Amino acid sequence: MSDHYSSARTEQGELPASVSSSNKRLYISYIRAIAACAVVQMHAIGGYLYWYGKEAANLHPQFIVADIYYSFLRWATPFFIMISGALLLGNPREQPLGAFLSKRMRRVLIPFAFWGVIYLLYYFRGSLYFGPLPQWKEVAGKIFYEDIYFHLWFIPMIAGLYLLTPVLKIWVKAASRRDVEYFMGLIFMFNMLHHYLPGFLVVKHFAWFGYIGYYLLGYYLSTYPIDIRWKRWIYPAAWLMPLLSAGVVWWMSARKGEYDDTAFVYTSPNILLMTGAWFLFLRDYDWERVARKYPRLQQATTYMAEVSFGVYFIHPLVLDVLKNGYLGVRINPHTFFDMPVPIALGGILTGVIATLLSVALISLLRRSAFVCQWLT
Repeated sequence: MSDHYSSARTEQGELPASVSSSNKRLYISYIRAIAACAVVQMHAIGGYLYWYGKEAANLHPQFIVADIYYSFLRWATPFFIMISGALLLGNPREQPLGAFLSKRMRRVLIPFAFWGVIYLLYYFRGSLYFGPLPQWKEVAGKIFYEDIYFHLWFIPMIAGLYLLTPVLKIWVKAASRRDVEYFMGLIFMFNMLHHYLPGFLVVKHFAWFGYIGYYLLGYYLSTYPIDIRWKRWIYPAAWLMPLLSAGVVWWMSARKGEYDDTAFVYTSPNILLMTGAWFLFLRDYDWERVARKYPRLQQATTYMAEVSFGVYFIHPLVLDVLKNGYLGVRINPHTFFDMPVPIALGGILTGVIATLLSVALISLLRRSAFVCQWLT
């Protein structure tokens, strides 16, 4: 990918020096590491959102804190999609179709199968220990028609994007910048309308677009320069989006009497603007200077990026073990080592502990060459 930027076609001149090919490798690592930490933090506190309305008088403070946390971190998962789009759609190297699909599918489906079994056993742990054993129909339904565990939806989704990548790569190679903008705009528009107006005219027939928009957006932002005039309003607007998102989610939940995540879906314009702006900022940042000035931070970031896939798989298990006190002490946003703490502080502490434990466990697993190559 070293010659990616020199070969990319632009309509506004050369890409700025701040996104040179060497800096691209750095910003991809930083984005991946930051996103991995943010996902753990988001899941550390996100469960409180679903408590809304059950004991409203007692749970409003917890809900509000979780609402604010989520509002500032909702870009995390789309970042992983955008990174894949940036790396795969923008890679000038030609690769046979079979070789590409084989490599990418092995990369995600083998770990998915392994961790899927782990989470199935964990999900049915009560039945396996106390009985009666779950019926095959129940297990099969969990595997084929539901998410085995709440975070594992990501793997079938990204595998679907990998299947489309050979076709999309041919298209972006031939497409102009305006063509890419048109297609992205179309995808995001129909996704938004499908979510907010699901039965509106032809909109209901375009749900298959899914996450292609973020996949293309990652490619677009890593390939084309963005004029400073756009950044002058994109960045300030993006800073307002978390507050807007938190306010809208609280308002809609209050009207409904239970948690309403309409403004938190990834295709909502508020989430899209915040995610795109934050990715663009990280793309343009001078990470080469950071790497020279803080070599230990650079080493830690590179390693976090390297193990981020494994951290994504294991962190919900770590969070649940901590929450339930299976290690002898409870660690969750309102209880830290069995001592009550304010949820705003406890949420951060839980996320940090879960991240460190997840990295440590994945590091131990990766001492096996087989695990390192195939499962993380």
